[in-house]
Amino acid sequence: MSISINTFKSCYIVGIGGSGMSSIAKYLFQKGLEVSGYDQRSSYITNLLNNDGIKVDFDISNATYSSETLYIVSSAINMESIFLSDFVKQPNVLTRPDFLKLLSASVDVIGITGTHGKTSTTALLAHMFKFNDIDISYIYGGVTSFNGIGGHYGDKNLPLILETDEAFNTFKDIQIKNLLVTNIDHDHIDYFGSFENLVKAFKHVILNVEGKCVINVDDDQLSKLIRSEDISYSSSKDSNYKLNSYSSFLFEGNKFKIKTKLIGDHFISNIIGAIALANLNGLSIEQSLNAIEHFTGVKRRTEFIGEFNGINFYDDYGHHPTEIKATTKALKEHTQGKLIVVFQPHRYTRTRDNFNDLSKSFEYSDLTLITDIYSAGEKPIPGVSSLMFESEKIKYVKSPRMVPPYLKNKISPGDTVLTIGAGDITLLGPQILKYLNEN
Repeated sequence: MSISINTFKSCYIVGIGGSGMSSIAKYLFQKGLEVSGYDQRSSYITNLLNNDGIKVDFDISNATYSSETLYIVSSAINMESIFLSDFVKQPNVLTRPDFLKLLSASVDVIGITGTHGKTSTTALLAHMFKFNDIDISYIYGGVTSFNGIGGHYGDKNLPLILETDEAFNTFKDIQIKNLLVTNIDHDHIDYFGSFENLVKAFKHVILNVEGKCVINVDDDQLSKLIRSEDISYSSSKDSNYKLNSYSSFLFEGNKFKIKTKLIGDHFISNIIGAIALANLNGLSIEQSLNAIEHFTGVKRRTEFIGEFNGINFYDDYGHHPTEIKATTKALKEHTQGKLIVVFQPHRYTRTRDNFNDLSKSFEYSDLTLITDIYSAGEKPIPGVSSLMFESEKIKYVKSPRMVPPYLKNKISPGDTVLTIGAGDITLLGPQILKYLNEN
């Protein structure tokens, strides 16, 4: 039996504190539904949800099912272990991919996908429309200064800008009008089984896009998947949008300059893709460039978190070798002194599958500290640990509590310190700053 989101007045989201789920919660709340949800623990995100008027439970042992409530369950939650276990086949109990599929059947979707750059590029595109007073809806898994949690329900006659996630093959059945694809890289192999299967998943989505795609043809895999009607962008190949230098690009014979607060070549490439997608959907290039100049980025994407004695501190969500290398390269180019990186590996499977590339991804760092692996709910794998990384320039530090006193005698004015990883390493930067100020 098919259902419509519009038939429900209330929604309960299990795993509401996750980046993707919290943005859905905010979108539905602004749409007019009574939204609440559950998460394991209080967090920065659950606090933001509370501030937005969305109630969050931290205990669902006494929760009961109602056929009149729409349930959306995070892919990270085992549905058989919660109060919905006997109702998983009911039409009002949906996984996140099921919900996004259902949503895309009722609204035109402007999608942004790719192994890297999805969140920041989706947030940038949302900002570009908002800055130009176009009340477009959007859902992305990040936090920005212009909107807080990345969910917004706008003009019902306008499309939805959607971060279109490849993890768990979430994007497989989403109906997409236009799609930006930034890149395809070696990730989520524990789910897809092989890189070839991951590429096939992207190919399936691209081939099913109703309108045009915007494709980064600098990516070898994507250059093979682009369709004749699609729009290309590149820094090295003939394309519709050609990155001419770090701060300019060519389109239809005209040269445009980019002014941005974002740091790194990877951000510039993604900016070009966002401009092309916005232009495809009614924004002029001049409107986009003006908005980009005022975009401060997404929380945990090379986010500046503070300064002590001439030492700059940044935090980043990167957990894949390509992300780490791009972020550290960008920061090293903007650092007068040493670049010191504190990395928390994310998941045992990802560490095992990407170890060789991970260990090589710190070439731009003068010193790298590695903390214990953040499990993200996985069981330990024998032989897989952060000790594997130890080398001349990489030091294993078992506890994050040991990092502030260790760094105190290693840093000097002009240095940069970066905390990076997808786990709770984000808490460490402020703790280091607090320790330095007190000692």
